[in-house]
Amino acid sequence: MTDTRTLSSSSSSITNHVNGTNTVSSAPSDVNNVNGLTEYVNTIFRQMEEKFHTASDQVMNRMNELGRKIDTLESSLGDIISHIPSEESATTGSPQSVTATTAQQ
Repeated sequence: MTDTRTLSSSSSSITNHVNGTNTVSSAPSDVNNVNGLTEYVNTIFRQMEEKFHTASDQVMNRMNELGRKIDTLESSLGDIISHIPSEESATTGSPQSVTATTAQQ
């Protein structure tokens, strides 16, 4: 199958020879096809860009939300740790721990 295209400058027509048959099409229709294809591709790219921006915004919002949750968790853990008696006071036998140990026996 061979496809040879020739452009006649005097008549502005394109002659296609495909498997021995000749078809004539006008140059403006090919230009319209190219313009239509270009418009279609640009539309697809715009849609992809919009979807990318939407997905990017969703990821950033989720990351910000997780960052806030981590900050809250760190704060809560800091509060819990500050209320735990230090090892020093537990090993020195503070009166509160001795009283609690005696009361359990």
